[in-house]
Amino acid sequence: MKADQFTKSILDLDNDILFSGVIEKSGHLNTSNQRDSLDKHLKGRNAELIISESAYAVDLRKAFTTSFGSLNSICYQYSSLKILIIPVKEHVLFLVINKNVEVNDLTQKVYNIINSTNELDLYS
Repeated sequence: MKADQFTKSILDLDNDILFSGVIEKSGHLNTSNQRDSLDKHLKGRNAELIISESAYAVDLRKAFTTSFGSLNSICYQYSSLKILIIPVKEHVLFLVINKNVEVNDLTQKVYNIINSTNELDLYS
């Protein structure tokens, strides 16, 4: 499965997922899919900053792997939405979701897709 197909399949998991993107370790947004309702939240310089910061946050937290185990996800909760970040191979899956979404359930659904995909090519 290519990166674009992957982000689309994640977006299709739930109507409350507003944005699904794959971020490279450098913080560059490789590919993404989004719903129209996201435009009011994620735009301009703020979007660039939160996306690149998310890759950096995952990279920093990998230092704790030997003490705590593998990092499964990071969730930022704001008053209007949540941002869910999930490490996938050498990339980061960046999700913007409505605030009412149960993060643990969604994370499990995402890992079900990751684990059921034989070949996940996030570079294309």
